[in-house]
Amino acid sequence: MGKGEVLLVNDDATFRSFLNSVLSIEGYTVTDASDRESAFEKFNKNNYDVVLLDISIPKMNAIDTLDLIRQKQTMPEVIVLTDNIMINNALECMRLGAFGYIRRPYSMRELLIYTKRAIEHRRQKTLKNNLNKNGTGITLIGKSKTMSDLRNTLAKIAPTNSNILILGGSGSGKEVVARSIHSQSPRAEKPFVPVNCASLSEALLESELFGYEKGAFTDAKIQKPGLAEIADGGTLFLDEIGEIPFHLQAKLLRFLESGDIRRVGATKDIHLNVRIICATNQPLEKLVMEKKFREDLFYRLNVLPVPVPPLTKHADDIPLLVNHFVERLGYQKQFDESAMDMLKAYTWPGNVRELKNVVERTCILSHEKIVCSKDILFLCSIKPRATG
Repeated sequence: MGKGEVLLVNDDATFRSFLNSVLSIEGYTVTDASDRESAFEKFNKNNYDVVLLDISIPKMNAIDTLDLIRQKQTMPEVIVLTDNIMINNALECMRLGAFGYIRRPYSMRELLIYTKRAIEHRRQKTLKNNLNKNGTGITLIGKSKTMSDLRNTLAKIAPTNSNILILGGSGSGKEVVARSIHSQSPRAEKPFVPVNCASLSEALLESELFGYEKGAFTDAKIQKPGLAEIADGGTLFLDEIGEIPFHLQAKLLRFLESGDIRRVGATKDIHLNVRIICATNQPLEKLVMEKKFREDLFYRLNVLPVPVPPLTKHADDIPLLVNHFVERLGYQKQFDESAMDMLKAYTWPGNVRELKNVVERTCILSHEKIVCSKDILFLCSIKPRATG
């Protein structure tokens, strides 16, 4: 079984052929279509995990197309391919449930990351629908006391509207925790919009977060709503909040206090109803002392701090996590007792994300159906932590 089924809808034959090759090399099963009619003919015959939808195709009404896709019981995730002229249509698609959008010129790295995340998100939703009919939301894998305590904390804070600050190392699962909070809240049917503050430049972060008016700067050829507006009624997740530029912290503080934002280049405010969840792997108190993070913003964000434990604090959950990743990745592999013991004895500086990478790498490169400790040692070069 491959990584997932992808339907590519694009009218450029050269681009379709190139992207088909790239995705196939990465392990995806790809079907392509050049227009709306052929796309729906293929869409109705198969259950795809992801649809890469170019909304600039002539006679392609993006909103109507997305509505038709949403009518299918096993709805795939939709990633919109767009240009700057069609950006408002792309944003409307996100409001209607599209997973995300990518603008030309396309970055293959960005496209592959989005495709991978979209498939993971769809499988998480399937898991939620199948295993969580009691409304507990996205599942945090683990039966340890550590994870049980975390789940109990999330169940208490999810129904509130209070700001939440998730604390934990890189790869510990902070976004999964944020999505779990959202899924258990009264806002669950509204958008969950993640923003990685560390991945955007200072100027780009402000315009992406709050939007901009036409003519606000040189390349602002159209009006663009920000991600905060897209999250209206739902949850805005600000990851790596410690990386947000100091001057932008004042605007974020104002948004938190009043619910009002102002697009770049605008003269009027827009009032929003958004819950803010932030995450950081940095000690914000230290940044406050170093005058790199506003003290008033820190106290506004730190209403409900949620520490996410490192993987070494719940190593007994590793077998459950491994089996979960193997199943979600679609491989017919089994990790034996020696493999599980080795994984439980490792230090995991990259936490759950590193574990997932090790499982995926082993599944791809190992020719054996039963994976043992020697396979992991040879393929991944991990070493157990010292004892005594």
